[in-house]
Amino acid sequence: MATPIRPIPVVTGDDAVRFVEAAEAAERNAHTVELEMSREDFDKIMSTAQLY
Repeated sequence: MATPIRPIPVVTGDDAVRFVEAAEAAERNAHTVELEMSREDFDKIMSTAQLY
C-alpha cells in the first residue's frame, strides 16, 4: 500500500507578509564570499583529504 503524500502547508496572513519581506531583504542584501587559494594550498589540502 502506498504512503500518502502530505500536502505542503501554505503560509497566509501576517506570517506570509513577514516571510516575503524577509526573503526580499535577504535577496537585496546577498553576500558573496570570494575564496582565493593558490594551487599549492589546494594541492596540500587535497593530499590530506580522505577521498573514498
